[in-house]
Amino acid sequence: MTIREQLIKEIAQAPDSLVEEILDFCLFIKQRYQAKATTQQASAEPQSSGILDLLERVKQIQAQIPAEEWDKLPHDGSINHDHYLYGAPKVEE
Repeated sequence: MTIREQLIKEIAQAPDSLVEEILDFCLFIKQRYQAKATTQQASAEPQSSGILDLLERVKQIQAQIPAEEWDKLPHDGSINHDHYLYGAPKVEE
């Protein structure tokens, strides 16, 4: 007797309330396998790196800003970040 035949035999002998639970479980398992297959299919497709996409987008945005606007930004931000964020005294370079 195959596993399928054995399962059919057990279901035939089970009360209706148990058959409903078995059906719910089978549908749950089926949905999980379909989701897993979809995930595997999506991961098999070539995808670009998220960080590279982000950096490329940043470059596009930067290209839209005129050079004179960039010159208005402080050039000592790494040293004086506390000054620009919180108003702490400025550190001289």
